[in-house]
Amino acid sequence: MKIFEALQWGELKLKEAEVDNSRWDADLLLSHVLGGRREQLYLERERVLTDEQLKRYLGLIARRSAREPLQYILRNQEFMGLGFYVDERVLIPRADSEILVEKLLEFKNLSSEAEVRIADLCTGSGAIAVSIAHFWPEAFVVGTDLSSAALEVARYNGRQNNVRVEWREGDFCEPIRGEYWDWIVTNPPYIPEKEYGSLASEIFKEPKMALVGAENGLIFYSRLAKAASSLLKPRGKILMEIGWDQAKAVRDIFQKEGFLTRVFQDYGGRDRVVYAEFSTR
Repeated sequence: MKIFEALQWGELKLKEAEVDNSRWDADLLLSHVLGGRREQLYLERERVLTDEQLKRYLGLIARRSAREPLQYILRNQEFMGLGFYVDERVLIPRADSEILVEKLLEFKNLSSEAEVRIADLCTGSGAIAVSIAHFWPEAFVVGTDLSSAALEVARYNGRQNNVRVEWREGDFCEPIRGEYWDWIVTNPPYIPEKEYGSLASEIFKEPKMALVGAENGLIFYSRLAKAASSLLKPRGKILMEIGWDQAKAVRDIFQKEGFLTRVFQDYGGRDRVVYAEFSTR
């Protein structure tokens, strides 16, 4: 089978499985098999695949047709211009989460602190913590997660991106208690349990514990709001990713604990990040 024939076949199979962007995925999967760039496929469209190459490609198309996320198949996802290894142990980093890092870096330019301490809770793949450490190398960055399996992935990504991050295992705020932080950032599980079953099929391949934030999706924000006074420095601040419809609820939670809050939107114009700082400090 020639390259262009394989691409046509792969696209058809993925369309039959109702996979979005079926041609794009077919292209990337064949590029992965051949170890080249997508553009090269069209320069060598008449090239005949070997039996081994075709067998591997058919296997990858079958996995994607079963709605395994493309990122898990390729074992890679880009975030903040950096490459991250991902597999079934961690949530796949989304472009929407980049706004959290971008907002933090805006505050970096206003900071006069000689030593900045930043904790990333629910770090998962480590994408947020590693990105912060990459773009703010002077900061002391800690990434925490309840899952030891997720932290294995995070540590690997830290090494691959050559950054300095301290990884700690434990339940949410527990690994950073007894210390004081300039910033706490987090992309916690925030999908309500009742909404989980209606999500896209690929979502069910990702770890549920990294997605669902109890019945109303707000449990981690409540926990952080109550714990923050014992975790933050006098001028410490929090940045949190939220669901597109959760801004008011999360702001209310933090305002009741004495915080001033702001909301930042993602590039799609949806509420995405809540900023909080104590009004009395």
